[in-house]
Amino acid sequence: MDIFDFLYEDFKFSKDKPIKLFEAFAGIGTQHMALKRLGIDVELVGISEIDKYAIQSYEAIHGKVKNYGGIGSFDRFPKDIDICTWSFPCQDISLAGKQKGMEDGTRSNYGYVFLDTVENTPKNERPKVLLMENVKALFSDKFKDDWREIQLRL
Repeated sequence: MDIFDFLYEDFKFSKDKPIKLFEAFAGIGTQHMALKRLGIDVELVGISEIDKYAIQSYEAIHGKVKNYGGIGSFDRFPKDIDICTWSFPCQDISLAGKQKGMEDGTRSNYGYVFLDTVENTPKNERPKVLLMENVKALFSDKFKDDWREIQLRL
């Protein structure tokens, strides 16, 4: 038993219906691909992506999809999402990047804009699961305040 046992009710996805997926910062849909490879029945609700080449690739791989545009251009998520993936831009956090962090004006700040969108979505309509891409440097001493902020907001 841990603290989460007291904070959240147990839930399981129904095996009788597909999992409704939304991919924020979708890229070419690698998290969608991973769920499919695991044999999970997925219904794509939509994506959020701004790169025209990524969108073309996404649709070539997964088919036509509703694109809600960039994070920050819509104020809440659609209803009834089971899993929302978020692979926010890590250029300003990554060891290979500029190491500016998640401050205003950086691309990585869109991680916070994503969390704003979650918070703007009515509680009973929020995604059941948020699946975040692992960015190793986010767990370093340099970015520990950003990681704490993400945890607190979640």
